[in-house]
Amino acid sequence: MKNYKVLSLVLALILTASFALTGCTQPANEPAPAEKPKTEEPKDEESATPAKPELKYPERPINAVVGFSPGGPTDVIARGIVPILQEKVGEGIAITNTPGASSATAAASVKDAKADGYTLFFGSEIMSVWQTMGTMDMSPTKDFIPIKLVAEATPVLAVPPDSKFTSAEELIQYAIDHPGELKIATAGPATVPHISGLLLEKQLGCKFTFVPFQGGGPAVTAVMGSQVDATIEMVQSMVEAHKGGNLKILASFTNDPIPGLDDIIPISKVYPVLKDYVPYGPYFGLFAPVGTSDEIIEYLKEKMSESMADPRWDEYCTKLYLTQIDYDGEAAYEYLEKWTSKSAWLLYDTGAAPNSPEDFGIKKPE
Repeated sequence: MKNYKVLSLVLALILTASFALTGCTQPANEPAPAEKPKTEEPKDEESATPAKPELKYPERPINAVVGFSPGGPTDVIARGIVPILQEKVGEGIAITNTPGASSATAAASVKDAKADGYTLFFGSEIMSVWQTMGTMDMSPTKDFIPIKLVAEATPVLAVPPDSKFTSAEELIQYAIDHPGELKIATAGPATVPHISGLLLEKQLGCKFTFVPFQGGGPAVTAVMGSQVDATIEMVQSMVEAHKGGNLKILASFTNDPIPGLDDIIPISKVYPVLKDYVPYGPYFGLFAPVGTSDEIIEYLKEKMSESMADPRWDEYCTKLYLTQIDYDGEAAYEYLEKWTSKSAWLLYDTGAAPNSPEDFGIKKPE
C-alpha cells in the first residue's frame, strides 16, 4: 500500500512537469509575428543631391558693341532696346560704337573677347555677307550665337532737300541717260543700301557711283548736306528729316506703302519688275560669341524677351516704322541661314562680290 502511494505521487509529479513544459512551447502551426515595416533612414546632408548653383551673372557692367557710327540704323535700334534690357538685368550696359570694315572690326573684337557674357555684339544683316565680300571670314551662325533677333527695317531712296529730282522715275532715268554721274551714299559695301542700288542697276539699266560711308548716319548727313545726289538708307534714319523738309524720300523698297507713311511711293508700283525682289530690308539683333555658356545665353534670351514685351519697345518700333520680329534658338539660325543665302548670292550674281557663297557652304536659294 505504501508502495502504491509512492508510485501515485511520482506519476502526479511527472504529469505536472509535462503540462508545464507544454504550456511554454509555441505550436508548430501558429504563424510567427509579422516583422515591423522598416522605416527609411534619413539621408545625411552629404549624401543628398546638391542644389544647382545660382547663376552669378551679371556681376558687373556689360559692353554691347555696335559696328557702325552713332545715328545709323543699327545704332538707333540698339539704343531703343538696350536701355530696357539694362533695367531687366540690373546692371549697366554700355553701347560702344566701333565703325569700320562693314562692322566686321567690331564683330572680330567681340569674337576674340572672353566668352563670358560681358562683351556682346549688336549686329545687322551685313554679318551675312562678310565672307562673300571678302571682308572677313566670319559667319553669323558659326562664329556667333544669336541671342535674339528683334527687328527688320525698310530702306528708302532719298535726295537732298534742294534736289532737282522730285520722283524716283526722274532720278533713275537720269542715271540711265548719264551712267555713273549720280553719286549714291551708302552705309558701306554690301550693306542693304548698296545691294538695293545694285538691284536698281541690274533690273532697270541705270548706273550709279556708290560712295561708301562708315554707317548709315554719315550717309544721311551727306545727303542732307547735298554732298551726294542721293542715298538709300533705312526709313527710321530719315523719316524725321523727311517730315522736317531736310531731305526728300522718293520711294520705299516695298510692294505696299509703309504703314503711317502713305505719301512715300513703293518702288514696285513704279517699276513692277522689282516686285519679286522687295521688300528687302535688314535684320537687327543681339549676338554672343561662340563659347558663351548655355546658362548665360538662356538668361539673356529671357531678359530680351521681357524687354521686347515692354510697351516702350512697341512704341519705339511704331515710331521708327520698324517691323518687329522675335527669333531665338533654332528659329534664329534658320532665319539667318535663309537671309544669308539670299543676300550672298544676290551680291555674287550681280558681280559685286568676289567670292562664291558656295565656297563657304552657303546654299543657293531655291
